[in-house]
Amino acid sequence: MAKDEENTDQPDDPNSRCTVSEQDKLKARKWFKRADELVEQRNYDFGLKCYIEGLTVWPEAVDEGHQKLRGCGVARQHGGGKKAGFGETMKHSMTAKDPIKAMLNAEWLLAHDPMNISFMEGAFKNANKAHCDDTAMWIGQALKSAAEQEKKPSAKRFAMMKTVYEELGDRAEARGDSDLAVEAFTRAVDMLNIQARLDPKDSSIPNVRRDLSTKLTILKGKYQTGESFTDSIKDKKEQEDIRDTERMVQSDDRLGELIAKAKVDIEANPGITGKVMNLIDLLTRNDDSELESQAIGVLVERYTETDDYRFKLKADDIRMKQLSRSVRETRAKGDAAEIKKARISQLRYELTVFKERTDKYPTEKRFRYEYANRLFKARKFDDAIPLFQEARSDPKFRARSDVYLGRCFFEKDYYDQVVATLTRSLGAQDVQDTDDAKSMRYWLGRAVEALGQTKEALECYGQLLELDYNYKDVRVRLDALRKHE
Repeated sequence: MAKDEENTDQPDDPNSRCTVSEQDKLKARKWFKRADELVEQRNYDFGLKCYIEGLTVWPEAVDEGHQKLRGCGVARQHGGGKKAGFGETMKHSMTAKDPIKAMLNAEWLLAHDPMNISFMEGAFKNANKAHCDDTAMWIGQALKSAAEQEKKPSAKRFAMMKTVYEELGDRAEARGDSDLAVEAFTRAVDMLNIQARLDPKDSSIPNVRRDLSTKLTILKGKYQTGESFTDSIKDKKEQEDIRDTERMVQSDDRLGELIAKAKVDIEANPGITGKVMNLIDLLTRNDDSELESQAIGVLVERYTETDDYRFKLKADDIRMKQLSRSVRETRAKGDAAEIKKARISQLRYELTVFKERTDKYPTEKRFRYEYANRLFKARKFDDAIPLFQEARSDPKFRARSDVYLGRCFFEKDYYDQVVATLTRSLGAQDVQDTDDAKSMRYWLGRAVEALGQTKEALECYGQLLELDYNYKDVRVRLDALRKHE
């Protein structure tokens, strides 16, 4: 059910993105539905084929196709599925003339070897060539994570990712897709910064970073204000103030000048929240406790006057930052009693803050996750569990919530629930050597060990050892189990 070759050629417009008709989407969804059924039956190999067939018809189906194909590949690996042989690798060429076919070949190979960074890179580069912008942005996240965790991260790989993101951003900007362009350029700058850390001797990077950052700034200015970057600069003095305000580090004298100017701006424009937040940003820039306390005072006063909770939220953020810094400073002194006292003070305050935020914003999953996290630290597992279960409905907090759910169940000796929760969550992870995935595997091992399932525990610890030889006490536990066995 693959498309004809002529239908997969690049479009005439060099800036357009890959699109298909609604009729093609319906055809693709039939393949995806069949693939879902096969995966439920653990028939992973045929499931992979159906996902690929559907993606051939609708190459930009990220949620319904690419994401589920990735999950199928991970589940297949956990089920003992073998990697592609040499012949299959040659057959599924990532350098095929048709970039969509090359992209799907790379994803087919990746599904058979989910941790292979070369296959991720092949999918990423070919998605860009095919103008499958959503797919490139999706697989790019997994590629970055894998690239950062290589034993010897490659500066060239991050340079390649910077180039791809910039190309994608240029296309998006040219066709007026400002949101995507800003995100692509932001990622390009991020890739360039990583490249600079890995290759500090590359003298070309500062100029490239300056040009790319300027491009991003101009785009943001046009998008947010409707004015050109040049028009937004009134005169040389104002330009200097804007530049120095955006700098994260400056002299105390210059910072004092900017703070004084910000206070004057507030007096002249008392009702503009942005002016207040600009002052707060300056007061909190250098981790100066005295200036931070001034900021808290300004915010509390504004909250009292306006009943706008955003001001209190920011004030609490600054206070939590101060408490966190106090814990670090106390820990550096090495007094165990004082460290414990500082940590208890921090936890009590954060429990109060996030309980209030959870009540204030009942649908905001981030606050539920943060509150549950503090309840876990306070060992209030019965209170934490339902909050983690709610928080995991947001993809941004799903993995971490599952880790903590597993740990909560473990603390309550609900080992079967640990196994069910973490096995399910591991199968959904795009990358298996992230901190979350390793933590899941560790606590899964602890649970099956507690259940007396020695063979399964040895397998969990062994897999974790292959990913991170020095992870927690895995070697000690593995050796102890082997001796016992």
